[in-house]
Amino acid sequence: MRSKQFRRDLALIFGLALVVRGLAALPQQQPSYFDAAYYYVNGVNLAEGRGFVEDFVWNYLDHPGPPPQPSHLYWMPLTSILAAVGMIVGGVSYRAAQIPFVVLSALVAPITYWLAYLLAGQRRSSWLAGLLAVFSGFYVPYWTAIDNFTPFAVFGSLALGLAGMENEEWRMANGEWSPETGDKGARGSGLRLLWLMGAGVCLGLAHLARADGSLLLIAIFLLFVVRMTYYTFLRPIPHISRSIFHDLRALCLITLAYLLTMLPWFLRTHDVTGAFLSTAGTQTIWLTDYDDLFSYGRELSLQTFLAQGLGPIWQGRWWALTNNFQTVVAVWGMIFLGPLSLMGGWHLRQRILVQLAAMYALLLFIAMTFVFAFPGARGGLFHSGAALLPFIYATAVVGLDRSIEWVADRRRSWRPQAAKRVFGIGLVVMAVGLSSFIYYQRVLKGNAWNGADSNYPAIAAWVTEQNPAATVMIGNPPAYRYHGGGLSVVVPNNDLDTVLQVMAEYKVDYLILDKNHPVPLDEIYDHPETQADLSLLQTFEPGTGQEIYVFGGR
Repeated sequence: MRSKQFRRDLALIFGLALVVRGLAALPQQQPSYFDAAYYYVNGVNLAEGRGFVEDFVWNYLDHPGPPPQPSHLYWMPLTSILAAVGMIVGGVSYRAAQIPFVVLSALVAPITYWLAYLLAGQRRSSWLAGLLAVFSGFYVPYWTAIDNFTPFAVFGSLALGLAGMENEEWRMANGEWSPETGDKGARGSGLRLLWLMGAGVCLGLAHLARADGSLLLIAIFLLFVVRMTYYTFLRPIPHISRSIFHDLRALCLITLAYLLTMLPWFLRTHDVTGAFLSTAGTQTIWLTDYDDLFSYGRELSLQTFLAQGLGPIWQGRWWALTNNFQTVVAVWGMIFLGPLSLMGGWHLRQRILVQLAAMYALLLFIAMTFVFAFPGARGGLFHSGAALLPFIYATAVVGLDRSIEWVADRRRSWRPQAAKRVFGIGLVVMAVGLSSFIYYQRVLKGNAWNGADSNYPAIAAWVTEQNPAATVMIGNPPAYRYHGGGLSVVVPNNDLDTVLQVMAEYKVDYLILDKNHPVPLDEIYDHPETQADLSLLQTFEPGTGQEIYVFGGR
């Protein structure tokens, strides 16, 4: 493809994606879930010059002090930084915070187009893959949310793509390999050096978006080591020492750029915690139940993990395995793309680009199923899988072409070129239909997106009227802050005695329980007026079955 036409296509697919993302963002007027509220309110703090600080405690993993306290010791900071950039430019508002995410999410489509062209070398296939990225099913409502889906998808896919492209270009330039399909033009060594540095920078940015972004670097390291071992001992190739030297140099350059990108955050975290990375996230390896993430004073260690016995350990991993398998099939593959992507990936299995994506997918699935089972199955795999979508869509269009060619070889009446166009259009139509349905269900139906935590403004106003300096204990502290509340701590997943202990330690004035309260507090929620240690002060939504109770101490 001529470079001018290639650039024009990239601009066109970006423009289309920008329009679709802008339209998707318009009905979204607030954060609709815990994570998005967290990133937004801390982005507000950054935009207002308060720095990395949060006005709540949302978990008790490292026994935090009372709020306000240092932020982003569990979740990474890039999402809040992007939101802050939007608000610095456009003023403090949810709409301004969305702007960077609308623009960045539109980049997923041209990235997919680029990868599809590298792999297939056809304009039609590249457009088809790019359109699938525009209408990406379950991800459509979340691209423009204040969450890490978008930055991780962009920087994660770019990191893998740049690292893989540089390796393939070097092998072509040195006569070691030539692809059957795709872009066959080798570039100069100076440009390839920039690609390696760019891959490292993107790795750092992906890690700044998600703590498990380090898996991307591990995937690149592991694949290069496996390839060096394979071609040294199992299937020797000429000039192997030259290839090994190149791969080692590439790994060093990628790692250097990654470390330089991460260095400011390493130093900040070390200044706050005494370690270059917080250990809060790694403690979730030892969870015996997801709700333990919100428990107070509960030890999370190898000993407590093993103490539950092999039966519960296996049950937890089986639960994660079944849920994550559904995520891969329905969410990553939009149900109908999975088989095509596998077929295309197998056909392209010799390509470094595909091998890198496959290695990362394998590591991610293992980590989110068997290591971080509970947070992985509750959203970790969904979030981090965003970086794989451009590769899934690119290999799916190759798989579509290969399957049609396979049938055409056996049915002379088939016209493969016409079939490719027809079935390609069919894939896009199904993607548009699925995306529209998911968006309607998650955003528009029953005002699902903007109606989240609809009672929180009234609760915040009541608390402010009673005691403007009050600290409350509530189920969703970031949302409470977003809706005008002050300082807060999360309701711990513990019994009443422990809750009272936490209230005393954090100087909590009001305990607020809604229907989604921790199970150990069922007795309090079911019988709010008969608690010896608590006084019922206010009820919101009485008689609806969705009551929210505000308690004070006696």
